[in-house]
Amino acid sequence: MGALLSPQVFVKGPLLIVGTEGLLGGTLLKLGRERGWNVAGTMIEPDGRTPQIRQLNLSEALEDWSPPSECRAAILCAAITSLEACRRDPAGTRHINVTQTLRLTEKLLAAGMFVVFISSNLVFDGSRPLRRAEEATCPVTEYGRQKAAVEAAYAAFGNRIAIVRLTKVASPRWALVQGWLRAVRSGQPVEAFGDFVCAPIPLGMTADGLLKVAAEERSGLWQFSADSDVSYADIARHVVRRMKGDESLLRVVSSQGAGLEHSPAHTTLDASRARRELGLVFPEPLRVIEDTFSL
Repeated sequence: MGALLSPQVFVKGPLLIVGTEGLLGGTLLKLGRERGWNVAGTMIEPDGRTPQIRQLNLSEALEDWSPPSECRAAILCAAITSLEACRRDPAGTRHINVTQTLRLTEKLLAAGMFVVFISSNLVFDGSRPLRRAEEATCPVTEYGRQKAAVEAAYAAFGNRIAIVRLTKVASPRWALVQGWLRAVRSGQPVEAFGDFVCAPIPLGMTADGLLKVAAEERSGLWQFSADSDVSYADIARHVVRRMKGDESLLRVVSSQGAGLEHSPAHTTLDASRARRELGLVFPEPLRVIEDTFSL
């Protein structure tokens, strides 16, 4: 797996992580602090024990909210990321993921902060692999349309913005894989889609790259992605084999009829800029699974 970036990154000022209750936001906060950086954060409901964590709820009005005056850059992790939630409530989720996110961005920029926005490969329709950053977006899910809307609006915000599109971020908390692990250990059947793919990238490497983009104020459009897709069935098969389970218990099924909003043929993005300028070399997908779940 590619090495993490050096912790000796020049930090112009304290970083603000918006949405530290989530997996990615919490990881960014922890990693930054482990490096000795001055990192602040926001949560919907802070417990009050950590003064560097302040309250921010994007479902509420932002007129009276102001960012920490000392922070020089912010990474926006707060969002409704469930595709199903966005599909079921497009207006409500768009209010948070687009309207309020843009209002928050305006406040952060007005305070002199550099802003990093987390986007997704779902700004594309998944019809072709390794989509280039400069290609026109073509989302087919509500979540993807919301991400694309923010990206488009950012064009008027100047060069104090970075957009980072991510493919599937793999973490030990990936519930689907955890379920497969439990099934293998107990000798139960493992069911996985043979026609649904992803391009998993490691959580730690993803957080490392985001921190570098923010700390060094590297503007523009970035894409973090593996170079190839892998089907969920192939991931499940690899898990079963690595755990020396019974492969006859693996059931490969179709995602058709499963109620999914979209089953893309491809999810990969061209991550050549990240490789060239940040030194991020994302591992091949099954290696990510092995390392993430200590297989």
